[in-house]
Amino acid sequence: MSSALQFPPRLAESADADRLDAWLAMRRPLPVPEARARRLSLDALLAQGGQGVCVMLEAGHGTDGTHLVHALLPATLVHSLAHAGKVAMAADWWCDATGDPGREAFDACMGLLADWCRAHGIRHVLAAPSLQPGGGSPQGFVPDASGLWRRDCIPAAKSLG
Repeated sequence: MSSALQFPPRLAESADADRLDAWLAMRRPLPVPEARARRLSLDALLAQGGQGVCVMLEAGHGTDGTHLVHALLPATLVHSLAHAGKVAMAADWWCDATGDPGREAFDACMGLLADWCRAHGIRHVLAAPSLQPGGGSPQGFVPDASGLWRRDCIPAAKSLG
């Protein structure tokens, strides 16, 4: 990773929920019922209980000393008959309005998502074609028959210790 990214991407956790919820509300305010639904979806992804995961990118420090959120890549686990099991579906790419994190940040977040998939036995990441900043194919992805981008993930070997 080059020096253009101040912080490496990381998996968001339940402790990040309030900060991410507020950040999402600033990016796209919703009426109360929809905002509650978005928060429930966010909480489910942050719990990492088999519904999915969120990869986040932080940048700089806020006035309270916490890192500022720069980008968020939520991915939902869905069953795919075409891919013979669960796949990670990335359909959202949220980035800070003050600066586009660009292709390098997007690829870094997708790389971490692929690593997480390998570690959890998920063999494929599917991404909406419109997610890639600047267009073109995301790094490591190929066109899938479904019309989405696909990245194959070879599961990590398990070791008993």
